Amino acid sequence: MLPLFLRRLLSRSEPEMQPGDRYCRAHGQRFLETVTILDLRTDLVGIPHVRFRVAFERSDAHSVDEGPRTLALSRFVDEYRRQIS
Repeated sequence: MLPLFLRRLLSRSEPEMQPGDRYCRAHGQRFLETVTILDLRTDLVGIPHVRFRVAFERSDAHSVDEGPRTLALSRFVDEYRRQIS
């Protein structure tokens, strides 16, 4: 369950996110970056963060899976706008 502060922040700008949700963004016509949310939590000073796994797919069908990354929720929402169903 998300902390109350995180739920309020999410409800202001985006539909509620949860682990397993996937988002993507294109890098030109050659790369597609897909992220999968692993965890949502606040840090020790109360800043909400999203922990996610990144995968890059190239137009030549080559895929690279990278390890987990973490971004502040506000930055994540700015960077990854397109949700994949």
